[in-house]
Amino acid sequence: MAALEPQTEQVQQSGRAARIAKWLIPVIVSAGAFTLLLGRIDFGEVLRHVDGRVGAVMIPAVLLYGGVSLWIEAQTLNLLAAPSSSSLDKWTCAKIKAASYPLGLLNYALGAGGLTYLLRRRGNLGVSNAAGIVILIALFDLGFLLLLSAFGAVLLSTETIAVQASAIVGAVVAILIGFALLRADFSLGPLDRLRNLEIFRAARETEIRRLAMLAVLRLGFVISFIMLCGTALMVFGVRVPLGDLVVGVAAVSLVASLPIAIAGLGTGQVAFVFMFRHWGTPEILLASNLALTAGLIVMRASVGLLFAGEFTREALAAARETKS
Repeated sequence: MAALEPQTEQVQQSGRAARIAKWLIPVIVSAGAFTLLLGRIDFGEVLRHVDGRVGAVMIPAVLLYGGVSLWIEAQTLNLLAAPSSSSLDKWTCAKIKAASYPLGLLNYALGAGGLTYLLRRRGNLGVSNAAGIVILIALFDLGFLLLLSAFGAVLLSTETIAVQASAIVGAVVAILIGFALLRADFSLGPLDRLRNLEIFRAARETEIRRLAMLAVLRLGFVISFIMLCGTALMVFGVRVPLGDLVVGVAAVSLVASLPIAIAGLGTGQVAFVFMFRHWGTPEILLASNLALTAGLIVMRASVGLLFAGEFTREALAAARETKS
């Protein structure tokens, strides 16, 4: 037994080191990305582009987007959870999503974990069923981002972009095939055990009518965010063609959602400046993105604080479970 104690202590230390690394790596990545940007961009010039006119347009735009997006989120959660839970009405779903915002600001995966936990607690759902709902929503968002990227790439009508569009369409088709196999009424042999997992229940059993409504809601969600980004660019005098705007926003969203930086800070700004470099100076593009990012962070943090009681406490508990 004594020989096992050093090994147990070593395992515990390794676990602590892994948890510390999970928190430190996003901080380091965000700091490194901003250092890269500020090493090439005059930050004083960035600040000079931010004035009262920007706030006069961006604040109402962000507030409008916040209201529309939260309404869509509430409708979505209620749509998918209603068959399994009568306690998750639309207002409760809105509060649950709002409570997960603070965690989502830190890390997309934390936000998803918090939302899963809250769905389970408030709706008395199984943890796998709740996670399946969150995953299904994320897959629809990813699919529409890719699909709109392909549409935007076609509008650009260049050979290189056409090849990229084909690859994007291929990814969308792969998602659709996987989805169809989950719902197929024939045996998949050894894969049946995987298909029958509770985590795929939402994708496997949700009615076609509800899936169609889900598609409309999530398409509206993605389009509303693209419109907000386009507004942020126009406020700073940057005019981006529709195809390039769609492709650029989709790419930036995918990069920012990667769980390698704090709320996509740093990585999102680098991607934004790179994707729209042909239509504005780096200083103007960075000013536009920082104004947009700051507005979204303040809006979501404020909405989250409105429900900082039991909802946020449960979301924080979910974060601890996710990290443990």
